[in-house]
Amino acid sequence: MTRDYGGVERRMADKNDIKIIVKESSIHGLGVFARQDIAAGETLERCAYIVIDDDDLQEVNRLNDYLFTSPDDPNDYLVVMGCGMLYNHASPPNAKWEVDETDNRFLRFYADCDIGAGEEIFHDYGEEYWTTRAED
Repeated sequence: MTRDYGGVERRMADKNDIKIIVKESSIHGLGVFARQDIAAGETLERCAYIVIDDDDLQEVNRLNDYLFTSPDDPNDYLVVMGCGMLYNHASPPNAKWEVDETDNRFLRFYADCDIGAGEEIFHDYGEEYWTTRAED
């Protein structure tokens, strides 16, 4: 079944098409897990996002820990919808993200290697994430 959302046609996912689930993580809070085996390169999900900049943020803001730095402008940040903010960190990760090549209003999270059913899915937050949170 498909629906039209302001010119964007989206296929409604069958339960069997849903590859990920959110649940309690032994690493930190909630995490994203594979519901089924996922092959390297497969799309985990496509997440809409909004762009904000430093003017939208307070000095101390809990949301800061969940923002993605824009790949296009280091002064812009992406507020990612869907499960995008819930992937925990690991290095090396088993998933990565990119601006979707078919529609740049979405981020595409994809498996960087084969991921087994039940495994937690991680992406690398990047060095900037950690250096901006270093204690003085």
